[in-house]
Amino acid sequence: MKRLKYYIVGCVMAALIGFNSCALESEVYDSINAGIFPTTESDAKALVTANAYGIFQNNGYSGMFNVARGVLVVSDLMSDYGECTWRGWEPMLYNRWRVGNAYNDRHWDWGKFMGKITMTIHRIEEMDLDENVKNKYLAELHCARGWLAFCMYDLYGPIPIADVETLKKPLEEQILPRLTEEEMQNFIVNELKIAAPLLPYSYKKGDPNYGRFTKGLCHMVLLKFYMQTKQWTKAEEMGRELTKPEYGYELVSNYADIFTLANEKNAETIWAVNCLRGTQEHKWHPHVLPNDYPTVPAGVVKWNGYKISWDFFHTFEEGDKRLETIISAYTGTGGREHSEAIDRKNNGLLFYGAVPFKYEIDKGTTGEDSEIDYIIYRYADALTLLSEAIVRRGNTITQESVDLLNRVRTRAGLPEYEMSDFANTRDFLDKLLLERGHELYYEGCRRQDLIRDGSYVDAIQKKCATAGQTTLVNENYHRIPLPQYVIDEGKGKIVQNPGY
Repeated sequence: MKRLKYYIVGCVMAALIGFNSCALESEVYDSINAGIFPTTESDAKALVTANAYGIFQNNGYSGMFNVARGVLVVSDLMSDYGECTWRGWEPMLYNRWRVGNAYNDRHWDWGKFMGKITMTIHRIEEMDLDENVKNKYLAELHCARGWLAFCMYDLYGPIPIADVETLKKPLEEQILPRLTEEEMQNFIVNELKIAAPLLPYSYKKGDPNYGRFTKGLCHMVLLKFYMQTKQWTKAEEMGRELTKPEYGYELVSNYADIFTLANEKNAETIWAVNCLRGTQEHKWHPHVLPNDYPTVPAGVVKWNGYKISWDFFHTFEEGDKRLETIISAYTGTGGREHSEAIDRKNNGLLFYGAVPFKYEIDKGTTGEDSEIDYIIYRYADALTLLSEAIVRRGNTITQESVDLLNRVRTRAGLPEYEMSDFANTRDFLDKLLLERGHELYYEGCRRQDLIRDGSYVDAIQKKCATAGQTTLVNENYHRIPLPQYVIDEGKGKIVQNPGY
């Protein structure tokens, strides 16, 4: 949404005041003068937009969802189908993480927004605002804090989280230990449950508030959290909640249309990073397209990076419409033919796998950037998670769980499953998880799916054996290591993840 991005970029000075407690009076340089800022509703909106939304961006190389090293891309590169031509990324691709890896150390920096959000909650609480306005802004901040906490928990496990009183004393040395598992999980749930009742179900295309947080987003994150912590009953409740008509979610009839400029902000999107030329743009195609792939316009930058492994590509069924968004063969701009059969022999551009084209090429692109909204969560994800939760909760296949799976499957042009197609619940879960892999490729779901299923280690070992690579993967590698400087500065209070 244009307005949302303008607030994030245009309110930089207001945001910096909120972040750094700069002076507003010439004789005082180490504190904020609350009598001047923030005082108005527009001040509050600027603070909330900068601090609640600032981390959830995909703008070039900025934000937690950027294409270069964002949480969605990283999660799928760490899964069984993630491949990349850039060999410097092998520790991530083949799970050879070691403490001190600069790539995953950067992800720890996302957690620094926790303090910014916490201080903004404190400042908004102290403002004299209309109660409805105040409650909405506070809800957005609590949603942001809960969501960020879940993302950090998914990668690292529990993290240290400072309260307001600690943050008010930035010059004092205060070493906070990581929360316990129970404390971290309770924090995530409580934040999202505080936020959800005070937010609208969703925003429709054309609404000036489109892109701000919603009840639907809160419940989608809770659904993800409950699935990962194997709380199947609660996960089922969240999944059913999202199917209520009040949210207005429905599947787009044609899969490829989900990822087009003309059809962005569609009814399947639960939340997306809103992109717009000149304000926020992402670099999807430079990161995936082979160097000689013909494009219109011709000036699209191509670095030949991310791939879907050939082994996983071959698990797609013939006639699957989702294959229309994956490039497995093409004729290059110089007339050279590319395919698995050709490029695997001569170390060609498709040597490591097929191209996850996913998003259409933005016709206004003149280089690296696209203004197509970058989707984070969508309804097909929720429906298939609900299907899985139903089966895992009761350890039995129901007609409802099959119907939910079929809603996504038939959209892809594939025949419906019948109850008789599943030998047992394990067979159902295998088929469902594969369907999710095909449906949600490079949307950050696969690593979580495999971990939840208990098959992550086996899947990575198979991937590495097929690729002729070694791996260090074991059950500890469900999480990545904390940066060494965090352990050193923790002076024994912050303990490294097991296995590193």
